[in-house]
Amino acid sequence: MNKNKLLLIFILLLTTGIYFSGCGKKDATSSGDKKEDVKPEEQKQTTEGTKTNELGITEGLPKDYPSDVPEPKNSKCMGSLNTSEGTVVTFESTDKPKDILADFTSALDKNGYKKGEGEMMSDEGGLSMWTKDKKEVSLMLAWDKDKNKSSVVVTYK
Repeated sequence: MNKNKLLLIFILLLTTGIYFSGCGKKDATSSGDKKEDVKPEEQKQTTEGTKTNELGITEGLPKDYPSDVPEPKNSKCMGSLNTSEGTVVTFESTDKPKDILADFTSALDKNGYKKGEGEMMSDEGGLSMWTKDKKEVSLMLAWDKDKNKSSVVVTYK
């Protein structure tokens, strides 16, 4: 992937993280404000019966999620978004970034993917990419020490 694609993926991760950290709800404050749920008009029903929000993020795992790409262990799928760069799927996991990367690397190697150049990874997160034939898969990870969870973004095309 070139630098523009990496920048787009980073922006999508940031946008998705900001959105999901709020989850469409207003937190209660010390003054006793009540929590407000997402307004029905902010969610749209797609023709497949799944819901999307105002950002176009669809709930749940996409139907076309590749069978040869693992879902992160100990995770919950937060939603997906189709972009010109591929499908972006966001997960939240209780595992640390390096553990998630190790599982992905093992599974993708076993399924015939080749690791791309330029991996950037630390204990706090990073980016890694794989290819197989004309398929591309990238993994972005970020550790949230306050929540004790990893944000995981899998992009495929």
